[in-house]
This record gives sequence, structure tokens and C-alpha cells, in this order.
Amino acid sequence: MQQIQLSDRLSEANFSALLQARSWTQLRERMQHSLAILCISDFMLKMDVTPPNGTVQSHLFGTLPTSLSNLFHANALSDADPINGHAARSGLPLTWQVEQLCAQNIGQVYPKLKAHGIHHGVSMTVRSAHARSRVDFYTKAAAPFLSSTTLRADLFLLGSYLHEATGLLWNAETTEQEPPLLTTREIECLHWSANGKTSREIGLILGISQNTVYFHLKNAASKFNVYGTRHAVSRAIAIGVIKPGC
Repeated sequence: MQQIQLSDRLSEANFSALLQARSWTQLRERMQHSLAILCISDFMLKMDVTPPNGTVQSHLFGTLPTSLSNLFHANALSDADPINGHAARSGLPLTWQVEQLCAQNIGQVYPKLKAHGIHHGVSMTVRSAHARSRVDFYTKAAAPFLSSTTLRADLFLLGSYLHEATGLLWNAETTEQEPPLLTTREIECLHWSANGKTSREIGLILGISQNTVYFHLKNAASKFNVYGTRHAVSRAIAIGVIKPGC
């Protein structure tokens, strides 16, 4: 990872633009623009929202492939995960290496990140009144993240703004959208996708073709009026249609 110059740092406009995003696609694009400035390749946010009724709802948002990001929904990160342990104790960013975490045999997420080409990550926890998010930033660069205080400050602010922007969109989405009427096959495909299965694996489980799985997932996403499978899975979990890990 190359040295980040002052001119390469994020401006106030980069942060405020996140809060002005009006769709998940727009928020992702603005995040990717900011991450490119910092030489970061991918990000992932897992937000757990606790509404007044006390039922925790989760929302996943990021740039990782669906089969990989769904592992976060499937609770594939164990209690022995040191990243989770740090998140429970502190909101400060924690820098880590994928290779070291893979050696600890603490779940599927880190080997999958390694297979995706990720070498290093920075994780933090951001909290607000009724929500808590684990925010990860990943790099495919072989060199580790710098311990630069300015870079860590930018990442901390970026994670905080992303948490708030995600909460704004999530609240607007859950307030305005009525639960869609899903078919049995659509629910089954969403269920297995939430549990980390690829479209090919879902097809084998259900006895249908991979193209048919794509068809059902695309229809489900269209009914939820969201972009892509990961958002459809997030919405299905949020309204209780499916439960990951079951």
C-alpha cells in the first residue's frame, strides 16, 4: 500500500456526500470513490438494529461477492474471533492480517477473504441509539496498512458516516416498503443464499438449474425493489421471512 499524501486524503465533501445518498447503489458508488483515494479495495458493513419492539434486525452492505458477504449473515464468525472480541471492548479501529486469522481456524470468513485476494483489513465498531455496526475495510495490497494516524482517522470517520448513511437508508426503506408476496421457491433460494450457498449449490439442493436460481433471486430482489441478491437477503431477514443459520 503506497504512502498516502495529504492531497490524497478525504475531504469533508467525501463524508457529507454519503449522508446525501438516496439509494444503495449511490451510497456504494460514493463509498468506492472515497476508498479509491485511500487505496482500499473493498468494504463490508453489518448493521444490527434494535427497534422499540426489541427484535434485532440485521442489514448487510458492501462490495464483497454475495456468496462471501452472506457468511456474515450466517453467523460464520465465531465467538473466538479476535475481531469480534475487540469490537465488544472498543470502538477503535483494529488492523489485522488475513493470513494470521486463517491460521487460527475461527470460521469460514477469513479463508474466503483470502481466496478473494484480500491480504489485510481494518475493523471497527460504530454505535448509535438503536444500532450497532461492524465495519470492515479491506486491501488486496501485499504491504500492510500504515499506522498513519491520518489514515486511521479518515477510516474511522468514513466508518462512522457509513453507519449513519446506512441507518438513514435502512429506516426509509423499512418505513416505506410493504412486505412483498414471495413464492416458496423465492424464499427457499433466499434462505440458502443467506446461509452462504452459491447459486450452483442452491440449484443442487433444490433440484433446479443454476439459471432458475438466478431467476428466483432476481424476482425476489425486484419485489423488494432493491439492488442485487445481498439486499434482497437483508430485507428478507429484516422482516423475518428467512432466518440465517436455520
